[in-house]
Amino acid sequence: MPRHIRNIIIAAVLALLALAAGINGYIHHQFKTNIDNTLSAIQPFVQVKYSDLSTSILSGEVKLQNVRIAGAFLPETLTLGNITLETPGFTYMLSGPENIKKGDFPSSLGFAIDDFYLDLHGETAEWLDQLVKRMQPVYATERTLCGGKSIFGPSDYKEMGYTRLLSNMRVAYNFNESQKTLKFSMSARTRNMGSMNGSIDIVNIGSMSSSQMMQGGMPQLANVDISYKDETYTPRFVKYCSKLSNMEKEKFIDAEVKQSDKYFYMIWGFAPGDGLREAYKDFLLKPDLVTLTMAPAKEFNFMMVPNMSGEEIMDNLNVRLKINGLLVNDLSFTLPPAQFAENFERRIANSMDFNSLLRGEPIKRPAPVAKPKVKQKAPAKYHKITLSQIPKHVSDFVRITTKNGNKRNGQLIKIDGTNLYVQKKVSGGKLLMTVPRSKIKTIEAYFSK
Repeated sequence: MPRHIRNIIIAAVLALLALAAGINGYIHHQFKTNIDNTLSAIQPFVQVKYSDLSTSILSGEVKLQNVRIAGAFLPETLTLGNITLETPGFTYMLSGPENIKKGDFPSSLGFAIDDFYLDLHGETAEWLDQLVKRMQPVYATERTLCGGKSIFGPSDYKEMGYTRLLSNMRVAYNFNESQKTLKFSMSARTRNMGSMNGSIDIVNIGSMSSSQMMQGGMPQLANVDISYKDETYTPRFVKYCSKLSNMEKEKFIDAEVKQSDKYFYMIWGFAPGDGLREAYKDFLLKPDLVTLTMAPAKEFNFMMVPNMSGEEIMDNLNVRLKINGLLVNDLSFTLPPAQFAENFERRIANSMDFNSLLRGEPIKRPAPVAKPKVKQKAPAKYHKITLSQIPKHVSDFVRITTKNGNKRNGQLIKIDGTNLYVQKKVSGGKLLMTVPRSKIKTIEAYFSK
């Protein structure tokens, strides 16, 4: 190759690299400026810091490294991990953020948090424990198992054998313009606990512009697909609660499945029917995989859900639930009464001490539960009473001495204006004695003061 042509090619390559570097530098500056301005705007409420920001015009990714969050209400800085914004690429990175402000969204976008970390022995874990302890009494009203515990805090996870929580999460969407379909996908995993994957398809989407999104009519939910894979969490939960309940594993599982409807209203938001309770039992006995799919009929109207039974909702949504690959046929359930739900939500809100959190104060410790004072009664014995006190002691045992010195001992069965009727056991049956009030000298009743 002639030297002058080679030099031209090298110069062109260098120019392209310089242009790419310049564009990437511009994009980096734009994103950093927007992010820093956003973080400054929320500074009075929470402080967010990061170690580094990187942009790539090839992959379309914007990464924030080692993101930390701090606030007056948090006892220490919390590590969120690494945050990634997944954009469609170069074009979006040049003008996308400004277009979003105008209501024009890109065809695809993703958001991920990697390596979220929580030390279960740290100050933040202690703070979360206080929050859980404030909420726990609300649930404990319907919880007879697991020491009254329905929700778990870091101290409970430590008892289960965990030392830290390390999690990853990703949420993204992708718009198919030709099929007018919007697909949401999500995934999350906490190491040594479990993982979840899900997708939601919405059809009849006109455009990703907010002004034209519904130009073809109302968007419709077409499909939902969710799966949960258990790792070690459920076996640890069963072992932990069995021990607190002082029960064998199988007996605890039986009792857990038979918890009251009110308990499930609080925990699940609905009370499962027989089929779902049996499926829950199967999963507790062998925790592995749960899959849920849903494909609503086109004519299904979500506004009618409050007027439907649980069975009708499941039928119209075409719900299919599988536990370890086995289909659950009975998906009946009941929703909580409106008054119950309203009361429960109010009690939870009051227990969480939101006022302190909004003022930036550390969460208060839960007030100690005042145990009702139980008045200890003295041992029962015979006490001398007056004739006016006799009505209080009907059914008590009495000892009566008449004015002529006779004794009448037994159970006071009834009284009237003239007589007392005392019954005593005798050989062959019972004897009812009539004692005129006018002949009573003293009377004693057997009771505890």
